[in-house]
Amino acid sequence: MTPLLKFLLAAHVVLGLLGVAAFYAVWMGLLRETSPVKFLKASAIWGVVFLVLSWATGGYYYATYYGAAVRSVIRAGQYSWAHNVFMEAKEHIFLFLPFLGIVLAVTLVALGERIDQKPVLKKELAILAGVLSVLGIFITLAGAVISGAVR
Repeated sequence: MTPLLKFLLAAHVVLGLLGVAAFYAVWMGLLRETSPVKFLKASAIWGVVFLVLSWATGGYYYATYYGAAVRSVIRAGQYSWAHNVFMEAKEHIFLFLPFLGIVLAVTLVALGERIDQKPVLKKELAILAGVLSVLGIFITLAGAVISGAVR
């Protein structure tokens, strides 16, 4: 694997973790009685940026290296289920996470100043931020399983 691919793989992981952390921060902020609106907006926007960058770096790694060099090793090994279950789930879930993040960020930017006066909307946004966080954690753990299957 070239140094560029190693860098992109590391960037994919770090950027994804930063995105999950940003959406977790939004989730926790929305659970407070009084929401820190500026912080929520910034965290949601950064969460989207991090996920999109993680999406791009991971996609490049997958298209140029994983598909040709790693997938066949996993499928031929004793942990072939790691690709069949976790990679497939990861690929499909990760495709829509940035879009969910965009919905959260746009809503917070548009309605953030009034979020504490709209308890139903605040609760729904908290659920969305929680879903983003939990799915992000699942994707992170799935990546760890997939990486372990290569060895």
